[in-house]
Amino acid sequence: MNQTLLEKTVEERHAELREMARKQGVKPIRRIEDLYGDFADDVDIDEFLEMIREIRNQDKNGAAE
Repeated sequence: MNQTLLEKTVEERHAELREMARKQGVKPIRRIEDLYGDFADDVDIDEFLEMIREIRNQDKNGAAE
């Protein structure tokens, strides 16, 4: 029986995500710099992280509507 996303428990959804990550070879990040990578040499990591925070806040406040 196929369950919809809302019918699954948090544990079931986490287990599915872990399995998907395992199949795709995804590994947890160890350092924030790993996310930054070679995004742009002229962008400061602190500016990059602030930009991410601002985007998240916009999404939470509905500014992206």
